[in-house]
Amino acid sequence: MINKLVVLALLVLGTVGTLFSKDYKDNYIQYKPVQLSAAEKQILKESLDKLHDRYDPQEKMLTKTLTGWNYHTDAESGVYHEVRGSLNYAVGLLDLGEKQYEQRAFDIIKKVISLQDTVSTNKTAGIWPYYMEEPLTTKKSPADWNWADFNGVSLLDIYMGHQAKLPEDLKSMIRTSLIYAAKSIQKRNVQPGYTNIAIMGTYMTYMTSHLFDLPDMKVYAKNRLDNFYDYTLKRGFTEYNSPTYTVVALDELDRMKRHIVDKDAKQKIEALYNTAWEVVAQHYHKPTGQWAGPHSRAYSSLLMPTVYGIFKEASNGKVDLPGAMARNDVKVKHQIPAQLMPYFLSPKYPRTQQDVLSIDDPKIIGTTYLTDKYALSTANRSSLWNQRRPFLAYWGTPEKPHYLQVRFLHDLYDFSSASFYSEQKENNVLAAINFLTNGGDKHISIDKLKDGKFRAKDLRLRFEFGNVPVDQLALPQSVNDVVTERIDGLNFTLQLYQAAFGDHKGYWEKGGDEKASWLDFVLYKGAEKDIDLTTMNEAVLGFAFNLSDTKPAKMKAPVVSKSGESLSASWQGLGVEANIKPMPQPKNL
Repeated sequence: MINKLVVLALLVLGTVGTLFSKDYKDNYIQYKPVQLSAAEKQILKESLDKLHDRYDPQEKMLTKTLTGWNYHTDAESGVYHEVRGSLNYAVGLLDLGEKQYEQRAFDIIKKVISLQDTVSTNKTAGIWPYYMEEPLTTKKSPADWNWADFNGVSLLDIYMGHQAKLPEDLKSMIRTSLIYAAKSIQKRNVQPGYTNIAIMGTYMTYMTSHLFDLPDMKVYAKNRLDNFYDYTLKRGFTEYNSPTYTVVALDELDRMKRHIVDKDAKQKIEALYNTAWEVVAQHYHKPTGQWAGPHSRAYSSLLMPTVYGIFKEASNGKVDLPGAMARNDVKVKHQIPAQLMPYFLSPKYPRTQQDVLSIDDPKIIGTTYLTDKYALSTANRSSLWNQRRPFLAYWGTPEKPHYLQVRFLHDLYDFSSASFYSEQKENNVLAAINFLTNGGDKHISIDKLKDGKFRAKDLRLRFEFGNVPVDQLALPQSVNDVVTERIDGLNFTLQLYQAAFGDHKGYWEKGGDEKASWLDFVLYKGAEKDIDLTTMNEAVLGFAFNLSDTKPAKMKAPVVSKSGESLSASWQGLGVEANIKPMPQPKNL
């Protein structure tokens, strides 16, 4: 009788199957113990070997050395104990399956869970700080609610994949922690436009509610999946064409495919997964092996070797780019839909890919022109936040790709209050840049300007050429001089047709380092001083650009007119408009 009651209790918790190292499946979810192949274990072992030296046995966490400004963190330098990295390390240790690391993993999990805010009346209930040294109760920078999603997914990996190993007290701690995190996600209720977190939070609440029989959350998670599906079907991914977060979306949709078995949900997940791969395929540039822009969010202008690794695995080895590297999470498996493989293997060039990236007025339009020599892309409206890539060109080879990116820098860091507007037709782009009085500085929302004021010792518009030596760049002779950069048999022709920033008179200079060179139009360089955008009658920049593999014709200057507070420019059948004076932030940047 007692044994039957124990089994019944375990069934209620949804854990009985894997307690005995068997698969678990009901009408909604399924999971099974992690069992890696020898090759997968080797990949994981090599990754973990790089982390062992960072493990602090006293604090039972990984250390991380900070060397500059970071989102959601007060400190900019020093050694700190990181929450998310430590939990991911614990997942890897358990997945590896070596007995010698089990206790270390258990210790890390307990320590990380102890740092979660579990005071239900707190605004931050259910989430974690970035670092042990910056508890949520005392940190000055904003908390990151996404940590409920990211750390929750890791805890689900542990709970579902390692039931037979986990001590009973730790299972109970994980269960409680997951519920706190899932309730935080439900309370926050991220809308479907926040693509990667919308997907991740759906997965977290769906799995947690079914694992631990939370009826209200089951309803919430189902509705959230339905809403995200309907929204994306109509609008596409709001975090459009992102080498970072489209990959995150694919990863989380893969988790859903593996763990959610409800028939209706599964069909929607499969459709979303195909949609994400369609975004990747339509922007893949085979001659360079790069993911062409425009990018809504990216942390690098060139693809990381791990993305090459995804392409290789997902194409069954048919897309094999130099330096492809397998990722640490070997459990995630991708497959490019068969109908999309021609984009990767036998693309037709030249081709223009144009996408409506936001259907709400004013619409965001992405244009990508792909040829067998280069890919040139723009968004018609965007910010110049350091994660955005509204103007991006690629050329070269998979062995040595190059890029051209337009940036606006405040003290040599991307200035989020610089806005970008453009129109593109094939290899021609007409663009304008203006400024916001209430936009962000380093981030679009965390550190917004107050009344258009900030301090600066350097302000510049940068044309950055990746993997190009500085001695290959020619310098314009005057502010509005047409310049053609001749690089690798291509001609990059540029003219700055408008250059106004209050009473600052700009000039051109060039520079470079081991990774890139740049052509900068410097608006100010000197002692740090106050800048007040609200007092400027005119602060707008504009340029015309042509990229060609033939000798360019003499560039005609754009026709520019000003009416009231608006500047209009036309050139080669293209047109662009922008506010002359700095302005409050409009929609859809």
